[in-house]
Amino acid sequence: YMDDSFSYELASQKLYYPPCQCSFPEKQTCLLQLWDEIGLLHEKPKQLSGSRLTVIGFDVDPNAMSATLPDHKKTELVAHLRNFAGKGYRWSLQEFQQLAGWCEWSFNMFPLLKPGLSAVYEKIRGKTQPSARLHVNNTVIHELRWMADHVDRSPGLLFYKSL
Repeated sequence: YMDDSFSYELASQKLYYPPCQCSFPEKQTCLLQLWDEIGLLHEKPKQLSGSRLTVIGFDVDPNAMSATLPDHKKTELVAHLRNFAGKGYRWSLQEFQQLAGWCEWSFNMFPLLKPGLSAVYEKIRGKTQPSARLHVNNTVIHELRWMADHVDRSPGLLFYKSL
C-alpha cells in the first residue's frame, strides 16, 4: 500500500488542524480531516510540509524544482567511493554489494552515473561467498573515482533547467 501523498499549496493557504494543534497547508488539512472521518490512523510526525522536505533521504525543494542528497550524505558517499577505490585494496564481496546498493540508491538523484558501477558488477558477477576478498582492479578504481568526482560536482536533479 502507499501511505505518502504529495501536493502543492500556496504558503498563505493554511488551515488550523486541532488534533495536531498546528496549521498545515489547506489541502493537507482537508486530507487529514477526511482520514479522521473514515477512521484512518495517522501520526503528527509524518505530517510534513514546507518549502524543503526530506523524502526517502533526499532533499526536495519544490520551489527550486530540484532534489539532491543532503550535503552530509553526499560528502559521505564521495569519501566512501574514493576510499573504496584505493590501489591495492581488497574488499569482501559483501562490502562490494553494500557499495553497489548505496550507489543504486544515489542514482535516484544521479541517474546518469549508472555506468560507473559496471566494473563493480563485473567484479562480483558469479561470486557467492560474502566474506571472499576481492581485489579492486584499475577499471573499478577508474569508474569509482569518476563517479565520486561527478557526485561531488553535481547539484542533483534539476527538474526544469530553464527556471
